[in-house]
Amino acid sequence: MNKFLILLSSLFALTFFGCNNDEEDLDLIDTLENEKIAIHEYLSQITTPILYLEYYSVKGMLIDTVFIFNYDNSGEVAKDTGWVLMDYEKFYLNGDKLDTTSPEQGDSTFTYAFGGPVLYRYDTIKKYDYVAEAFRHISVGSMGGEMIVPSILAGDKNNYGKPLHYKLKAHKLINDVKVNEYKLIRSYLVDVIGVESAFVDFPTREISSIGERDTVTYTAILEKGTGDQDIQVGDSVLLEMDYGLLDDVGLQNRVLRSMGRDSIYFLFNETWQKNYPTGLVKGLQHLQAGDSAHIIVPYGMAYGAVGTTREITFRDRTKLKQYLIPPYSTLWYWVRIRKVVPPKTEEE
Repeated sequence: MNKFLILLSSLFALTFFGCNNDEEDLDLIDTLENEKIAIHEYLSQITTPILYLEYYSVKGMLIDTVFIFNYDNSGEVAKDTGWVLMDYEKFYLNGDKLDTTSPEQGDSTFTYAFGGPVLYRYDTIKKYDYVAEAFRHISVGSMGGEMIVPSILAGDKNNYGKPLHYKLKAHKLINDVKVNEYKLIRSYLVDVIGVESAFVDFPTREISSIGERDTVTYTAILEKGTGDQDIQVGDSVLLEMDYGLLDDVGLQNRVLRSMGRDSIYFLFNETWQKNYPTGLVKGLQHLQAGDSAHIIVPYGMAYGAVGTTREITFRDRTKLKQYLIPPYSTLWYWVRIRKVVPPKTEEE
C-alpha cells in the first residue's frame, strides 16, 4: 500500500511539473520513490515531534510534504508577512553542503561572503515559500529548527531525487526595517560607543526633527584633532579606515576590510565620491585633520535594497551571484584623518 501511494504521488508530481517521455517518466518514478524511502529512513531516527506540512495543487491534489523537526515553537513565531533576521545551513539530505551563513565554514562559494545573520523577507501567503512557512513554527531563539523539502517541491529539475535539508535559526522578527534600523543605530551610538550627540545627514534635504522612519547618517567624533577646516571637495586626504556590517545580534559589527595606517590617500572629488556610499561622503565632510570618528550609514544612504554582488563559480561550475554587502545592510565606519591637503590656488 505504501509503495502504491509513493507511485501515485510521484505520477502526479510528474504531471504537475512535466516530463519528456515514458522512459524518463519511469526513471524519475524510481528516483522519487528512492527519495521518499531515504526521507522516511532519515526521519525514523528523529526522536522529537515531526511537523508535516502538505502542499496541494490548485485542483486539490497532494504534491508532496515538507517536514519540520528538532524545533521549538514555544516562543515568538512569524506571522503572515514581515522580516526575520536569520542564520541558515542548507544541504542535500545526503550531507553535501550547499550554502550557509556561517563564515567559519571557510568556503568561498556561499551566497553571503561575510556570513550572517541576514535579513529574509518572508511572505507565508506565497504558495511555495518553505523557509517562510518554517518560521511560522520555529520560534526566535538559540534552538532553531530543521526542515526537509522534497526535490519535487524544491523545483530543481536537474536535482530530482535530492531532497533539501535546512537548519534554520531566527534571531529576531522585524515588522518595519527602517524603524528597526533606527533603533539599532541609536543603541550602537549610545550603548556601545557612548555618544549622546552626533552630526546628522540626510539623503537629499535637511529636516527639523528625526523620526523612526527617516534615513539618517550619524557621524560621531571620538577624538578631536588639531585641524581647523572641514574636509572639502578637492582636498587630498590621508586616512585610516575600518568598516563593516552592523546587525542586531549583540550589536555585532563584522569587519569587512581593515586598512593600516597611511594606507589610503585619495582626492576627495566627484569621481571618488561616486564609488562610495552617500552617507560616508557626507560624514567625512564633518571631519578635520586629526579627528577620529564613527560614521554609521543606514541602508538608504549605502547600498539600499540591492546590496553589492560579484559573480562566483560554484563547485559544479555554475555561475552564481554572491553578496558582498547584503541588501538592507547598515554600515559602520571607523576613520582617522591623518592629513588634509587643500588644493593649490592660482596664487600659489
